[in-house]
Parts: sequence; structure tokens; C-alpha cells
Amino acid sequence: MRFIDDSEYGPIRRFGDAHIYYALLCLDKDKPISRATLSSCTNIGEGSVRKIIEVLKTWKTIDVKQTGITITDAGIDLLKSIPMNLIDLERSEYVIGAFQQGVLVHGVSDKITNGMHQRDKGIIAGAEGSSVFVMRNGRVIMPKNWDIDARDPALAEQLRNHGMKEGDTVIISGASDRTTAAVSAITIALDLL
Repeated sequence: MRFIDDSEYGPIRRFGDAHIYYALLCLDKDKPISRATLSSCTNIGEGSVRKIIEVLKTWKTIDVKQTGITITDAGIDLLKSIPMNLIDLERSEYVIGAFQQGVLVHGVSDKITNGMHQRDKGIIAGAEGSSVFVMRNGRVIMPKNWDIDARDPALAEQLRNHGMKEGDTVIISGASDRTTAAVSAITIALDLL
């Protein structure tokens, strides 16, 4: 899933689709917030945040007033229309990084072969490591065929408790800070949609 066109914002920009999604999540959590707070939340500079604000204003997904930036109903609807959500998991031995963030993506397990492409995407996005888990035939699997239900039932149960169902994928990324871990996992998720 793509939010922005490279030709419009250039190949050197300091933000990507995952930052736009994450900015909407930050706005959905705290209302209203300043540009500086949004910059801190997304871990990108205020210049890039200005561009993101431009994009989101054009889409009518945010309102910008003197009191701060707020997400609109259209912004909330956009978030709800994307079949994924962040999930907080206990620290996993399957991912390296001081901070780990999970993303549950609905209905994309058939797009995963061995998980290497997703891991590489995560590392390019700043993660120290990323792992992918899919549910196939009622079993939680770490592709290609590592049966998590048999080898780590506690993790399998935790993933199910977060809403993982048949055909779903959970991505866990690890990084030196929580935002980078989240943006990395979101990057992988958006690539699957």
C-alpha cells in the first residue's frame, strides 16, 4: 500500500508511507498536538513533519489550528480502513533490538514465503531485526515451517490473544528505540497490503 508518490516528494525525503501512518496513529492517541510533538512522536525532523502535515491536510485527514493538530473523522476512517494495527507484545527471543513492536496484518499470510524479504525490508527501514509469523491451517508458523504452536506455545497464545486469526500475519521488529521499531514493522506491513 502506497500513500505518497516518490515523483512528487522526491527520492531523498526523510519520511515514508510508514511515517504518515504512524503520524496518524500519534494524532489519534493525543489530541491536539503541536508540530514539535508530532516530530518527536514520529522521530523525524520538523521540516519533514511540515510535509507530512501538508499531505494530511490535502487529504482532509487532519485539522490544523492555533491550538494544535487534530485528526479528523476522515483520518480515523482512513486508519480503520487499513487492515492492520500495532500490538504490544512481551519481548520476543525471535527478534533482536532493545525495543520491539508488533503489527498484526489481516489476511496477507499467503504473501509470505520464507520471511526473508520482510526481514530485509525491516532492516532497510532501520530495524536491527524483524521476524514474521503467519497463521496457516490453524497453526502459528514462523515461515517457512517453524511451528510456533509446538515450539513456543506461550508466544502462539499471546499472538492469538492479540487477535491473530487464520490468514493473518504478525510482524515484530526490534530497534534501539520504540519509534524505529514501530516504523519498521509498519513499513513491512504496508508492503504486504
